[in-house]
Amino acid sequence: MTTLNTGAGRCRPTHQLSIRPVQAVIELGALADVVHTALNAAHHANRRGNPDDRIAVALPDMHVHRGIARPGHEVVLFGTDAALAIYLDLDGVKRLVRRGMVKDLEMNEAFSVPGGRGTAYVRDRRAAKRRPCAIRRARERAARRGVKLSDELQQTRHPDPALLALHFGSAVIHVREIEAAIDDQPLLVNTYGFSSAVTPAVLPITSESTQRRGSYAA
Repeated sequence: MTTLNTGAGRCRPTHQLSIRPVQAVIELGALADVVHTALNAAHHANRRGNPDDRIAVALPDMHVHRGIARPGHEVVLFGTDAALAIYLDLDGVKRLVRRGMVKDLEMNEAFSVPGGRGTAYVRDRRAAKRRPCAIRRARERAARRGVKLSDELQQTRHPDPALLALHFGSAVIHVREIEAAIDDQPLLVNTYGFSSAVTPAVLPITSESTQRRGSYAA
């Protein structure tokens, strides 16, 4: 039986691959299928691949619409040419291509310059801890132990509109974007392709929100 990877692994962003739906997919309301397939394929590759050769995920046109974070139309993957070649050979990805749901998939070199600006896509676990089901489980554990839960922990907070909820089977992953400077440290991402707020993996890509802020400033 194959042992599946868990935890953080290293991403080497020497190349990038953009997954973009064709216009007909957007007009037919099937964009979510493309995004879901692209993200789950990255998770599949990272779970079964070399933990020292992970794929990192970027959602450059992630945005908030009507108070809810949306993933946008494009998924950009970063990794080595070997890791991305394996990704391209996955059934889900080949199915998107075969059905004509995505634009031509081309792998290009990625240029990461220390000191330049980039974007990190990090998993935010705080939202999960404030969900009603998590609060209920915390109360049950506290009751079994005979202790009182703090008032702060018992509060169910409204979700942060900047947090994007992504579904991987029964798991819900909350992601936020952080604009930061690229450094020369190893990039660590989890099997979903996202990093942590403690060690954000800053990718050589500019988000749509950053571009908008730049245009407003100009």
